[in-house]
Amino acid sequence: MLNTILNTLNLTKSERDALDEFLLGLRTDWPLAKFKLFGSKIKGIADAESDLDLLVLLPHRVTEEIRQKIVHRAFDVNLTYGSNISVLIVSEEEWENSPLSILPVHAIIEEEGIPL
Repeated sequence: MLNTILNTLNLTKSERDALDEFLLGLRTDWPLAKFKLFGSKIKGIADAESDLDLLVLLPHRVTEEIRQKIVHRAFDVNLTYGSNISVLIVSEEEWENSPLSILPVHAIIEEEGIPL
Protein backbone atom coordinates (compact mmCIF):
# COMPACT_ATOMS: atom_id res chain seq x y z
CA MET A 1 0.00 0.00 0.00
CA LEU A 2 2.84 2.42 0.81
CA ASN A 3 4.32 1.98 -2.66
CA THR A 4 0.90 2.71 -4.17
CA ILE A 5 0.68 5.98 -2.24
CA LEU A 6 4.27 6.94 -3.02
CA ASN A 7 3.83 6.19 -6.72
CA THR A 8 0.99 8.73 -6.92
CA LEU A 9 3.27 11.51 -5.65
CA ASN A 10 5.73 13.48 -7.73
CA LEU A 11 8.80 11.89 -6.09
CA THR A 12 11.88 10.45 -7.71
CA LYS A 13 12.47 6.71 -7.50
CA SER A 14 15.35 7.41 -5.14
CA GLU A 15 13.07 9.45 -2.85
CA ARG A 16 10.40 6.74 -2.89
CA ASP A 17 12.97 4.04 -2.09
CA ALA A 18 14.50 6.15 0.67
CA LEU A 19 11.15 6.88 2.24
CA ASP A 20 10.12 3.24 1.99
CA GLU A 21 13.30 2.09 3.77
CA PHE A 22 13.11 4.85 6.36
CA LEU A 23 9.49 4.07 7.26
CA LEU A 24 10.14 0.34 7.39
CA GLY A 25 12.83 0.91 10.00
CA LEU A 26 10.69 3.28 12.03
CA ARG A 27 7.70 0.95 11.95
CA THR A 28 9.93 -1.87 13.19
CA ASP A 29 11.03 0.16 16.22
CA TRP A 30 7.74 2.02 16.79
CA PRO A 31 4.87 -0.03 15.33
CA LEU A 32 2.22 2.40 16.60
CA ALA A 33 3.85 5.48 15.09
CA LYS A 34 1.95 7.54 12.53
CA PHE A 35 3.43 9.42 9.59
CA LYS A 36 2.37 12.28 7.31
CA LEU A 37 4.17 13.69 4.30
CA PHE A 38 3.81 17.43 3.84
CA GLY A 39 5.47 20.42 2.24
CA SER A 40 6.47 21.53 -1.23
CA LYS A 41 7.14 18.04 -2.63
CA ILE A 42 3.61 16.99 -1.79
CA LYS A 43 2.11 20.21 -3.15
CA GLY A 44 4.03 19.80 -6.41
CA ILE A 45 5.89 23.10 -6.03
CA ALA A 46 9.30 21.73 -5.06
CA ASP A 47 12.54 22.89 -6.57
CA ALA A 48 15.98 21.27 -6.69
CA GLU A 49 16.71 22.35 -3.10
CA SER A 50 13.46 21.09 -1.59
CA ASP A 51 13.43 18.43 1.08
CA LEU A 52 10.90 15.70 1.72
CA ASP A 53 9.07 16.73 4.90
CA LEU A 54 7.78 13.98 7.16
CA LEU A 55 5.84 14.29 10.40
CA VAL A 56 6.59 11.41 12.79
CA LEU A 57 3.95 11.04 15.50
CA LEU A 58 4.88 8.72 18.35
CA PRO A 59 2.35 7.35 20.86
CA HIS A 60 4.61 8.28 23.80
CA ARG A 61 6.94 11.03 24.98
CA VAL A 62 9.79 11.79 22.61
CA THR A 63 13.05 11.62 24.51
CA GLU A 64 16.27 13.09 23.19
CA GLU A 65 17.56 9.53 22.69
CA ILE A 66 14.55 8.65 20.51
CA ARG A 67 14.83 11.92 18.57
CA GLN A 68 18.53 11.32 17.87
CA LYS A 69 17.90 7.72 16.80
CA ILE A 70 15.31 8.87 14.24
CA VAL A 71 17.42 11.79 13.01
CA HIS A 72 20.47 9.54 12.59
CA ARG A 73 18.39 6.99 10.70
CA ALA A 74 17.19 9.76 8.36
CA PHE A 75 20.78 10.89 7.87
CA ASP A 76 21.92 7.35 7.00
CA VAL A 77 19.04 6.83 4.55
CA ASN A 78 19.68 10.23 2.98
CA LEU A 79 23.34 9.34 2.47
CA THR A 80 22.47 5.98 0.95
CA TYR A 81 19.86 7.29 -1.48
CA GLY A 82 20.97 10.87 -2.06
CA SER A 83 17.62 11.96 -0.67
CA ASN A 84 16.74 14.78 1.68
CA ILE A 85 14.17 13.48 4.16
CA SER A 86 13.53 16.02 6.90
CA VAL A 87 11.65 14.90 10.00
CA LEU A 88 9.43 16.67 12.51
CA ILE A 89 9.22 14.30 15.49
CA VAL A 90 6.56 14.79 18.17
CA SER A 91 4.37 12.74 20.44
CA GLU A 92 0.67 12.51 19.63
CA GLU A 93 -0.01 14.27 22.93
CA GLU A 94 2.24 17.22 21.97
CA TRP A 95 0.76 17.36 18.50
CA GLU A 96 -2.79 17.63 19.81
CA ASN A 97 -2.47 19.43 23.15
CA SER A 98 0.66 21.58 23.30
CA PRO A 99 1.26 25.09 21.93
CA LEU A 100 2.42 23.32 18.76
CA SER A 101 -1.24 22.51 18.07
CA ILE A 102 -2.07 26.18 17.44
CA LEU A 103 0.82 26.95 15.11
CA PRO A 104 0.19 27.39 11.38
CA VAL A 105 2.38 24.35 10.58
CA HIS A 106 -0.07 22.16 12.51
CA ALA A 107 -3.04 23.38 10.49
CA ILE A 108 -1.14 23.01 7.21
CA ILE A 109 -0.03 19.45 7.96
CA GLU A 110 -3.51 18.44 9.12
CA GLU A 111 -5.10 19.94 6.00
CA GLU A 112 -2.53 19.00 3.33
CA GLY A 113 -0.50 16.17 4.83
CA ILE A 114 -0.68 12.71 3.32
CA PRO A 115 -0.92 9.91 5.91
CA LEU A 116 1.35 6.95 5.21
